[in-house]
Amino acid sequence: MRHRNTGWMKKVTGVFVCVCLLAWAGGRAVGASSARMAAVYFSDSTVLTGKVRLSPGRKFKLNIPKGGILKTKDMITGADVQYGKVKLFDFAPVKEIRFYPEREEMRRAWRFLEQTEYDEKTAVADYTPAKKEYFGEPYPVRYIAATAVFTSGESIQGHMYTATVYLKTDKGTRRFVLRSKQRGKEGTGLDDLVYMTRIKMLDEGKKISPNITVKFEGMSFSPEDAVTAVTRESLTPLPGRAEGEDTFVIDSAFGEDFYLGARKDGKYIVGWPETKDTALFALTADHLKRQRDFYNDKQLLGVIENESDREVLALVNLRRRHASTHFGSIGGEWDHKVGGIVEPWRLSIWRWKYDKANRELILTGRGTFFRVIFRPDDPTPKAAISAELWDMSRRGDTVVVGKADEDDNSEK
Repeated sequence: MRHRNTGWMKKVTGVFVCVCLLAWAGGRAVGASSARMAAVYFSDSTVLTGKVRLSPGRKFKLNIPKGGILKTKDMITGADVQYGKVKLFDFAPVKEIRFYPEREEMRRAWRFLEQTEYDEKTAVADYTPAKKEYFGEPYPVRYIAATAVFTSGESIQGHMYTATVYLKTDKGTRRFVLRSKQRGKEGTGLDDLVYMTRIKMLDEGKKISPNITVKFEGMSFSPEDAVTAVTRESLTPLPGRAEGEDTFVIDSAFGEDFYLGARKDGKYIVGWPETKDTALFALTADHLKRQRDFYNDKQLLGVIENESDREVLALVNLRRRHASTHFGSIGGEWDHKVGGIVEPWRLSIWRWKYDKANRELILTGRGTFFRVIFRPDDPTPKAAISAELWDMSRRGDTVVVGKADEDDNSEK
């Protein structure tokens, strides 16, 4: 549906925030079911109250820079590493989002002045470094960071990808484009560059738990075994914490469902459906083979088609093989502790956009269950699909893995 723009432009966030009055079909906006009551604050002390939502099908993407608060222990080195650089979420589990200046400055436009003098008789040139020439009036630049606080009590900090937020008030619907960088007009100051400082939810929203307990029925794990989850939307790896022989805890899923992988008795398994679309599997295998990638030894284990989002998920066993050539060994990595060439291995999910009409796939995302470093002579770990790990049922904040009771009304 096309909406008639009867609005105006207003400096709010980014270079400009486009504020529009939109026509609502039947008195209800598209995607209004996900709208929530909120108060929106701006740096010029303006406060607007109404129902806030994202564009239908869209989510916030928060990039968590190095040194962020979401960390885990690397499975090989034991060091703290970032385990989820980009988090995806919508308004449902959010308590509030705060925006604040990370850096502000006044700039002026400039250009290089280069006047090279050349003596044709002596063939000598004057290579004096070029100088900057500034021109025009100063203009403000602001870099904005964000903190998202969830109903679970958790929070994440980083830089927000450009997002469009709609706010329905008594006077109509306004559209705000959030950006992590603002630039004002020449001759203006930082105070003239108004930005959104806070979105505070006025209702309870979706209750999420800071951790999910995963209980395995009919399956026990030893201290050497491990369980890892990969979130279904953002493909974020989430290591599991063992709390008994048949129980693990997954932290910071932020309301997302997840896929499960396990290392058990030295073998690797991933929860995946047993059904196989032969044609789609062959198509994905062909694209995987042609994909130029760091990992040059790729084995396809399974595929899932998500028809609603026109996507294909591929479970892949990956290894970076080194090879000897006339110019020396290439492809491996030198490890100082080992004192030789090593080869990284990954058990991952790759997400592809699927053009069904033309039978073409485009790689758009990756998430990894396990990563290990091997010597070239070490065999590649074999990974298998597990229907048992695919059989998951939700009971509140607990996910039960394995055969569920027939009369169980839990959420799949």
